[in-house]
Amino acid sequence: MFAGQQYFGLEAHALQAGAERVLARIAAQAPKQGRIDVHCVAEDFHLDVAASWTLIRALLAGGLLYPDGTAGYCLTGRFREYALACVVAPLSRARAKGLIDTACDLAVRINAAWARNPFQIRSIAVSGSYMSRRNSLQELSLWLVLCTRREARVRGWRPSLSKGDALRQILSAMNALSSFVVVRIVADRQAVERPFSVVFQASEDMVESPVPAWDRVCDWSASITRRLTSR
Repeated sequence: MFAGQQYFGLEAHALQAGAERVLARIAAQAPKQGRIDVHCVAEDFHLDVAASWTLIRALLAGGLLYPDGTAGYCLTGRFREYALACVVAPLSRARAKGLIDTACDLAVRINAAWARNPFQIRSIAVSGSYMSRRNSLQELSLWLVLCTRREARVRGWRPSLSKGDALRQILSAMNALSSFVVVRIVADRQAVERPFSVVFQASEDMVESPVPAWDRVCDWSASITRRLTSR
C-alpha cells in the first residue's frame, strides 16, 4: 500500500493499523469464534458507528469480509494481506524518469551483448500513471516490443535459450530495476495501453525484421509491484 493513498475510504496507515488490531482481536478469541461486528470495527479502526458501517460495506464489496449469517462478519485471506502489508512511499516522477533511463540503457546492453537470447528489444513504451501530471506514481508501466536477433534468423543457428526462457530472462532483468516496475512484452505497439510514449527505439539496422508470426508473444506480463508486500 502507498502512503497518502486511500483504500476503502481510509488512509493507508489507518487501514493497515486498524486491520492489524482486528487480527489481534481474532487471535485472542476462542477457536471457531473468529468474527467481528460493527462495534469491533468501530473500536479497532477508531471510527463512530456510522463510519464503521460505511467501512464494512466497502470491505464487503472489496472481498475483505463476508457475512457469517449472525449479524457478524468473518475475514478473508485478502483482509489479512492488508493487515500485514507494508505502507511505502509512492514512486516520485523524478525517480521514475531515472528508472526509464536505466531501462533504456539495459535494452542497449541486451541488444548488444545477450547473444544467447534469440530476441532483441525493438522498442519500449511507457504508459499508465506516468502519462498523467501526478508527481507521485503507484507504478511504472513498461511495454516491450521484441524482434528476432539477427543471428537467430541465420539458417542453422541455434540459440542457447528456448523462447520461453529467453522471454523470462528479459522480463527478470527489467523487473529487477525496481519493485515499482510493471513489465509487459507485447507483439506490437497496437497492444500497448493508451496513452503511451515511446522511450526507446532500437536502430533500424537491428530491427529490420520483426518477430515472425509463429514467434509472436502475446502480452507476456510480469509485475513485482507489491502493493500488499508481506512483512
